Amino acid sequence: MNKYILTNPSEAELASAVQENLFASFRAMQVIPGCELVENTSLNLHDAFPSNPMFKGVWKTRFSPEETEAKIDEVLNWFEQRGAPSFFWWTDSQTQPLDLVERLMRRGFDGNLEGDPGMVMNLNDLNEDLPTPSKLNIVQATEPKSLEDWRDAFVEAFEMPVSGGQAWVDATMSAGLENAPWHMYVGYLDRKPVSTSILFPGTGVAGVYGVGTIPEARNQGIGTAMTLKPLREAREQGYHFAVLFSFRLGYPVYKRLGFREVACKIGIYIMERDQEKPV
Repeated sequence: MNKYILTNPSEAELASAVQENLFASFRAMQVIPGCELVENTSLNLHDAFPSNPMFKGVWKTRFSPEETEAKIDEVLNWFEQRGAPSFFWWTDSQTQPLDLVERLMRRGFDGNLEGDPGMVMNLNDLNEDLPTPSKLNIVQATEPKSLEDWRDAFVEAFEMPVSGGQAWVDATMSAGLENAPWHMYVGYLDRKPVSTSILFPGTGVAGVYGVGTIPEARNQGIGTAMTLKPLREAREQGYHFAVLFSFRLGYPVYKRLGFREVACKIGIYIMERDQEKPV
């Protein structure tokens, strides 16, 4: 079966592709044994065992204002019944009601009130003439040792508990290295793992996630190289467009590579039931 590839999208289709690629990554978590996925017209939910809220979330929320508080209660109860210590509530450009974020904040969720900009790139316009470290060695994490190295770099780059990075290792191993729908890359300097990125192809585009560099190795072009790697791989696979949503630290890198903003913002709001730092 031929894979679907977006080739001549409108501006609206590009904006939609940012969030739809993210949603597809959540659906893809069904390869993890025991993962629960609920989809209906008002909200979608997923819950998998790895202890990182990326694997436990609420998305595609479409509530009427009158039902919103009751729906929030239902979601809280759903995750409490499953013993989830934390989970993400994701918002997108079609999220309803318009004041959902304010309501979530009042209920104890934490996150960036404004959300993060969605960005797209035509891979034919990829700027590859940017300085990157010649000694950086980037490999795809496809076996236990490189997955553990990916975990160590990810944890340090994003300043999170080890469990947050181990969750990706557990998810990948439980899905099976051949079946994992995401591709994980780890960058080494002097044999030390210092940076990470993730490629998720889906909904006709290539999504880039998890780009991070440990603090001591920043400002050397490593993040640029770690973003270029999955973009080149996606282009070789025949994809025409790449998508992502950008946190503040990575935004200048993505702009230099050729990404531009579209009319889509992605919000991430965390609910924690324990004292562990958000992951």
